[in-house]
Amino acid sequence: MRILSSEFWVISPGSEFRILHCKTLKTNGMRKFTIILLTLLTALGSMAQKPGDVVILFENDVHCAVDGYPMLAGLRDSLQRKGCHVAVVSAGDFSFGGPIGAASKGEFVVRMMNAVGYDAATLGNHEFDYGLGQLRELEKQLKAPMLCCNMRQHALPEAFNFLPFVIRDYNGIQVAFVGVTTPTTLYTSLPTAFQDEKGQYLYHFSATSLAACVQQSVDMARAAGAEAVVLLSHLGDSDGVPTSVEVMKQVRGVDLVLDGHDHHVIPQRTIVDKDGYKLPLASTGTQFQYVGMAVLSDEIRTRLVPVDSLRKVGCINAQVADTLRVVKESFEAMGSRVIGTTQFDLIAEENDIRVVRLRETNLGNLVADAFREELHTDIGWVNGGGVRANLPVGNITHSQLYAVCPYSNRIVAIRTTGQDLLNALETAVREYPKADGCFPQVSGLSFEIDPNIPSSVVLDDNGRFLRVDGPYRVSNVRVGQKPLELEDSYTIASSEYVLVNGGDAIYFPHKELLPSEKTTDLVLLEKFITEKLGGNVNVPYDKAQGRIVFK
Repeated sequence: MRILSSEFWVISPGSEFRILHCKTLKTNGMRKFTIILLTLLTALGSMAQKPGDVVILFENDVHCAVDGYPMLAGLRDSLQRKGCHVAVVSAGDFSFGGPIGAASKGEFVVRMMNAVGYDAATLGNHEFDYGLGQLRELEKQLKAPMLCCNMRQHALPEAFNFLPFVIRDYNGIQVAFVGVTTPTTLYTSLPTAFQDEKGQYLYHFSATSLAACVQQSVDMARAAGAEAVVLLSHLGDSDGVPTSVEVMKQVRGVDLVLDGHDHHVIPQRTIVDKDGYKLPLASTGTQFQYVGMAVLSDEIRTRLVPVDSLRKVGCINAQVADTLRVVKESFEAMGSRVIGTTQFDLIAEENDIRVVRLRETNLGNLVADAFREELHTDIGWVNGGGVRANLPVGNITHSQLYAVCPYSNRIVAIRTTGQDLLNALETAVREYPKADGCFPQVSGLSFEIDPNIPSSVVLDDNGRFLRVDGPYRVSNVRVGQKPLELEDSYTIASSEYVLVNGGDAIYFPHKELLPSEKTTDLVLLEKFITEKLGGNVNVPYDKAQGRIVFK
């Protein structure tokens, strides 16, 4: 098999990175290893893996839950004391999704990962949310390679934009980690990060050739001497464009899939590769619910280790805990300022379900009102994916607002047609009843949704709106107290992500960008609470206000 020219990394513990260059490679014979994910009792009671065993500790979708890193490092220390050779890896979405990440644009999280000492991390879609420039800065700061085999430039389709894989030597066993990132990153993250000034895409994530990208990297790793191949997959296992399960049906040579993106807790799932070989897939949920533990041994058995249990038994690395204390002190100095109070719980999530992506909520009302009032437009609009945390009853601090609006999106205003507005609403509810970040929270606007009408929204290959090809689910749209007129024009305040960049496939082809102050959602929300509401969130925000009605 001929493999295109590229570079790969081979890393020995304690060594500097060194780059080897290869051109024509062949797939080596595959040596299969048993994967064991141990329970806490096994890990801490009979951590009796024999000295010399290779253990892989893994996590996914941490989303800035930095409190888990001391326990991860503590478990690593326990294994090393027993003579095991331990790898620590991430399957993505570590730097974004919480206030401590937003305040530092991911740098506090990277500092924690460096304190632990990672061997590799694949890129999740949310690693791109601070922009490609900041991601490159985080890549420089992280003392482990960031992996992604499927991000390519259109002009250089054979080149890797990030390292596709890394090989590490553990006790004489060469273990390769291959990274793959969901192609939905192209439109669920910041679309302009991948575009030129004319809006043309410079990069792609190989949606139609995803399995081929993975196979190429696996073959290269095998040819470079890898005896075991671990796929660090940020694809998810059940929904969306090619999942880990679907990709593996077209790939051979992988021994273990460590999955992320869907936030599923998977102690063990057996999947099948192209050759019919059965291999395990595992996932740790989100925000350090568990640490995954894989051991190269003789018997297949998979479990996860609860992080809370590690904490309770004192399985904590003191140096990493000290770094966490310093990071939190730095963050708290930024965010402890009280800006107001709320008389009610303001809701984005209930029972671990992000209801702001499914229906109108009182917090969605508050944020959309802030946009409309502060920019003096007819309509305020915030995508459900832009409202990230609840505001509990009591004092509202600056760090809590960071948790609600961690993107630091610039808020702008446009003028557009009623037809464009109707199409945008139809696009925004296309995924219902699936919870999706495109679901709108609105102000100055009301409408009805008929979920019995299948969505007929058509998107192009890059996930951008093309047309509505059938009946509309959205009806009875009113701006203020008046019915929507398709030929009239209306002003909308929302994020650049939604109004300008085409985020979530929302598209306003006839927009006019209006002059507005260069400010962010966080700044506007704080200003609205302190100045318009006098620092007191009260009625009518005790409940959702009936702006979105389901038939």
